[in-house]
Amino acid sequence: MKTIRSFVKSLPLMAAFFLVFFACDSSIKDVSKNDTDYEIASPVYATLAEKSLDFLFNFELESYASMLSENITYEFPDGEKIIGKTALINHWKTYKNTFGIESMKIQNANYLPIDTRVKSEGSEDLGVKVVADFTNKIVIKGKEISVKMSFCFHFDKNKMIDRLTTYYDTMPIKKASEDSFY
Repeated sequence: MKTIRSFVKSLPLMAAFFLVFFACDSSIKDVSKNDTDYEIASPVYATLAEKSLDFLFNFELESYASMLSENITYEFPDGEKIIGKTALINHWKTYKNTFGIESMKIQNANYLPIDTRVKSEGSEDLGVKVVADFTNKIVIKGKEISVKMSFCFHFDKNKMIDRLTTYYDTMPIKKASEDSFY
């Protein structure tokens, strides 16, 4: 019994020893050598994503279009896709009137630029992506609602947005507009 107690008492000391031993082990890979599946991309991409959302949410569609590739794929939360810059801009031209949107404002936004090197499950594109997480304060027919949104931008080699995948609950927008667009 005494042996078990002394063993139990020595566990914290042994754990500390193993932590120091393994922490100082030089055979552990140095992840700073760029051998990972991804790395943080240039903050320029976060700025581009933020700027594009500002244009879109202010319905400055010509400026927004200037940031899109001709073959952009825009994916809604339900999986519906719009392919092509012209089709997407036409969608947004009618969207405001269809839903009775008076204004949209981004709040508490976070932008994370990532350069992916290995395809992961559910991801179609390698290269630079920006994950944006924010709250959209929308005024629809005089009623203000807040919708938490996450967007994933993918940029081509010319720093144009060629894929935009959106994630958010569409029900508050549908209820506030009293119209089902999706």
